[in-house]
Amino acid sequence: MTEQPTTPYIIKDPFNKDFDVTDDTPIADLPEGYQQRMKERTDVIKTELEKIQQGIEGLSVDPDIEEMLIDEAHLTISKFDDHIIKAAFHVGLSAYLDPLNLALKCESGSGKTYSTNETMAFLPQEDIQYIASQSPKVISHECGVRKSESGENIDELEEPEKPVKKNFADDVTFENALINWKKERKSYSDTLKHSYYEVDVRNKVIVFQESINLETFKMFKTTMSKDKEYADHKYVDDHGNVHVTKIVGAPALIFNSLDNDYFEEQATREFTASPLTTQPKIEDSMRISNLKKCYPWIYKQHELHRKIIQEYIRKIKFYITKGKIKVATPFDGIYEAFTKTAIRDMRDFNKFLELMPSYSAFKLFQRPIIIINEQRYLIPTIQDALDAKIDYDNIILTTKTSTESRILEFYYNVLANCVNGAEAEDLTDIYNKDRKQKVATVTVRGWLVRLEKIGWADIREGTHKNDKGYIDRRYNNYIPLKPKKNASTLDFDSTVHLEEILEKSFNKWLENTLSEIDTQEIIILNIDGTAKRISLEDMCALITKKNTVGISNIDSVLSKDISNSINENKAKNTIIQETIVDAHISNETPTPPIANTAEGESEVKYIHKDKTVLKARRIKPRAGVLCIAEGCGGPCTKEAEWYLDGNILCPEHFLVSKKTCQENDCDVQETS
Repeated sequence: MTEQPTTPYIIKDPFNKDFDVTDDTPIADLPEGYQQRMKERTDVIKTELEKIQQGIEGLSVDPDIEEMLIDEAHLTISKFDDHIIKAAFHVGLSAYLDPLNLALKCESGSGKTYSTNETMAFLPQEDIQYIASQSPKVISHECGVRKSESGENIDELEEPEKPVKKNFADDVTFENALINWKKERKSYSDTLKHSYYEVDVRNKVIVFQESINLETFKMFKTTMSKDKEYADHKYVDDHGNVHVTKIVGAPALIFNSLDNDYFEEQATREFTASPLTTQPKIEDSMRISNLKKCYPWIYKQHELHRKIIQEYIRKIKFYITKGKIKVATPFDGIYEAFTKTAIRDMRDFNKFLELMPSYSAFKLFQRPIIIINEQRYLIPTIQDALDAKIDYDNIILTTKTSTESRILEFYYNVLANCVNGAEAEDLTDIYNKDRKQKVATVTVRGWLVRLEKIGWADIREGTHKNDKGYIDRRYNNYIPLKPKKNASTLDFDSTVHLEEILEKSFNKWLENTLSEIDTQEIIILNIDGTAKRISLEDMCALITKKNTVGISNIDSVLSKDISNSINENKAKNTIIQETIVDAHISNETPTPPIANTAEGESEVKYIHKDKTVLKARRIKPRAGVLCIAEGCGGPCTKEAEWYLDGNILCPEHFLVSKKTCQENDCDVQETS
């Protein structure tokens, strides 16, 4: 007997699922059990809203909120670009306080646009404007509101309607109506003629995706300096009509891609950062791209985490705006820790002072607020200043020089070692040694021209002549001009520890401000809109992070564990990275941003005068935050684990520094 073939199981309508239902789906075509599924979805949405509420409450008291943000960002952004994540995020957050600006400068494909866009996803999207077009007209028409001279919204004004003869009983009435219409029409036309487009950019972040047009840049140039509350810009359209755009307020600007023609002019108005282009960064970025394609449903689940952070930042914006909160930096003397040798140092120091408020604003519900002369001031802590300083140092060299990090890396690792100079071909060979991805001599020559322009290298004409007697510029000699000293902005001639400067500066500020502070109105905001009143002693303890006895009215809040919702989210992140992700992560240490690279002798040396004890604090290692010391073979590539005398050091160089301090009659006190 012949065996009959088995009939395969056929699904007649594979797309008739409850999630396929749209508003146009006929009732007869609704899947079985759809109503029950809708009820379940409603319950899921309700549960999600509860999780968001629990999440923002947890974030408001989480002392490790910065690390949580970085961990979440690592799901889509390489850990080797932490300096980009932090710079972009805090520039974006500054839009609610004193707006900052950021420019990304690096070769195409390095992740400039991707990293900043992914970071901006943590901010409320209604406050982000992504602009790809270059025309200033687009900004006016798409982002602006057309207003009359008196400030009325013209879109709300009705254009006079021309009378129709058949609607009137006689010719006289019609003629009178026609005369009135002409008057109204002229008045309406005059209103349009003298109108302007108002673009309100207060509390906004504008991200330029492509290279910015010169005219567009000029529109925002004034706002970058924040000299006035508004600025008028005129332009002529194709028909010869003059239009006015009024920019109100100052946004935080992020330039993902810039032409060099405009870069020099705006370099002093913004931070400049450069993504890493090292082999480990490339490998890590490819790993993330691979995982996103393999497990898209998992990454979709993490949209909840971003919603929680977005809602948390909306709360920050709401209370800062409602309370008209400003920031008062309580460190009268912190300038002593910065170099003061060049004119540019003044502007760079101001940038640091403008960056610090964002760090305190991110922990708005953990920071004291004082009231002086009916104005509320948020007070940053010493830890806020230290965190801002570490991240500031990661981008200060690219900011000072307006030069991408790989060129600066080439200088420190290659040219700076050739004290007597070298030819481009020889420098290329040194740079390419042991590198998988080689560069051409023409590329190196371009880097050398850039180094000459910023005053780091001197190009001497070679002595080789061709057959016609002309000097062959291929044999030019390139001599390093910048000594290999520490690239940090800290003044290392100072004998005072940075933390000690901050403590002394705070005490000085407190002494000068004590008579102005209303001790009955020192508060810490709660996420629910209420506030805790704290004493002056409590405020000082928070700012200096001392474990002072007697702050029982705030310890229960500030020591509270993060909510279960956020803990669960962190656990899920770990599961994704450790169990689902079975991808190789290179153990090779990345080349650090140049600002992490120390210059100087083969061992770290400190001279401490008028001091008997220095504090050394152990810090949590972070990817990309590297020891600033320099070893025999070049910059140290180990992660920093100690903070000593304004330096972040790996355990090995910390022991060297400690020994050197002791040899100079200076003890080192270690704290966790």
